[in-house]
Amino acid sequence: MIRDMEINTGAYDKPLVTKGIFEETVTSLTLKWKQIHEGDEEPSFYEIKLDKETGVAVVRRSGQYTSELVFDTAKRTEGSVDTPYGTIKTDIKTSYITIPSVVSPKFEIAYEMGADDIKNVFTVKFI
Repeated sequence: MIRDMEINTGAYDKPLVTKGIFEETVTSLTLKWKQIHEGDEEPSFYEIKLDKETGVAVVRRSGQYTSELVFDTAKRTEGSVDTPYGTIKTDIKTSYITIPSVVSPKFEIAYEMGADDIKNVFTVKFI
C-alpha cells in the first residue's frame, strides 16, 4: 500500500517527506521509497526489509550509489556503502528496532556505526 512517510536521520538536518510503499506479511515488513540526495544526478531507491521471526532488518540503497546495512540487536553486523571514493565497509551495533503498531506509527532503528561508534537513530513515520 502507498503511504505518506516522514524519514528522519541524524545524517540530515531536516526530515524527508515522501510517498513510499509499505508491505506487511506474517513473516516480514518492507518499506520502499525513492529519494534524491543533494549533489546526486539520479534518485536512489531504498528498501528496508525486516524479518519478523529473527528481528533482523536489512536496508538496501540502489541507484547511482549503493549500500547494504544489516541491523541485528543480538550481535554486531557489517555493512557496505559505495561512495564516489570507493566502497566503505563498516561494523554496526544495533541498540533497538521498533516496528509500526497500534502503539506507535513508526519504524525505528537505533545504532552505532564505524570505528568511532557514531550514533544515529533512523525513523520512518507514517503521516
